[in-house]
Amino acid sequence: MATGWRGSYYRYKELFLNISVLYKKRADLRAFLEIVLSIVAVIVFVMFALKPTALTIISLVQQIKEERKTLSTLTQKANDLQKAGTLLAQNQRYIDNINTAVSSAPAPDMFMKQIEGLSARHSVDLMGLVVSDVVLIGSPKTIRISGELEPLPESANEMGYSISVKGSFSNIDNFMKELEKLRVISTIDSVTVNSSVTESGRVIVAVISGRVPYLGSSK
Repeated sequence: MATGWRGSYYRYKELFLNISVLYKKRADLRAFLEIVLSIVAVIVFVMFALKPTALTIISLVQQIKEERKTLSTLTQKANDLQKAGTLLAQNQRYIDNINTAVSSAPAPDMFMKQIEGLSARHSVDLMGLVVSDVVLIGSPKTIRISGELEPLPESANEMGYSISVKGSFSNIDNFMKELEKLRVISTIDSVTVNSSVTESGRVIVAVISGRVPYLGSSK
């Protein structure tokens, strides 16, 4: 057992001694070994020194891709907002008309002015104009002219009114037709007509009852 170990030792020792002698005597072999060792050292350095740098570069590339994707999404949203703003500006007139037609709060003064203008335009005498109680500030009260009336669409709040006008049949008829087309939307619930004959001719008195819807403040 010892002889085998010693034999291997002497054999490898002799091999290394021969390589050492050749290394010292032959410059080309010495240069070759130095090149090989230098290459091995460079490879080891690259593996251990540049690996963290490579991982960092890969991580940065992934972050750049994600940031580009986020930037693209934000750019698209900005473009959509710009288009929405342009569309809003183009349709602002219609939006104002919609807000007038169905306001967020009751506007009895606006409704009364339109009725006064309507009666003057169709040459009917405005004998009376009553608007039901409305709450201008705070939660609206639910007021019904009659329990048999159908609720307004989308359960909108309502402002009841009663209009009394006097005039010829044709003038009152035109008044009622335009009442249904006012900028302020209203629902006509009932019409009561009384006719009488005077010295100037037949006179019609009409009492028109209805409701004006409004949205109310969102809670």
